[in-house]
Amino acid sequence: MNSPNRNAAETRILSLAEGRALFALYEAMVETARTHDWGRLAEIERQAAELRDTAISRPFTPVDEEDVEELTALLTRIQRLDREIRDQVEPACEQARQQLSVEVKDRAVRKAYGNPDSSGGQE
Repeated sequence: MNSPNRNAAETRILSLAEGRALFALYEAMVETARTHDWGRLAEIERQAAELRDTAISRPFTPVDEEDVEELTALLTRIQRLDREIRDQVEPACEQARQQLSVEVKDRAVRKAYGNPDSSGGQE
């Protein structure tokens, strides 16, 4: 791998180990999204982002062609998992947006007209 004459790609962003770790995180995110554990999903996504940021911040280095092929396959699989995660998350986000919209409107009505649940000073 260190020889410049080997059949190697010129650059890499992720090492093979990082690619495998990132794939494992995405698999965990899919499973977590399926159970709607949004707090845990956010934590795993933070871990994945940290791994990506670390990899991107390093200088590019050569990687063996066989590693490039496996990394390419891993990244393709990660993209599919990302789509599956989005398919789970987007409906929940839309539902949360709708609930927030209702809450904001209700709060605005209560502020404008008073809280109908309060006794208005009567006991």
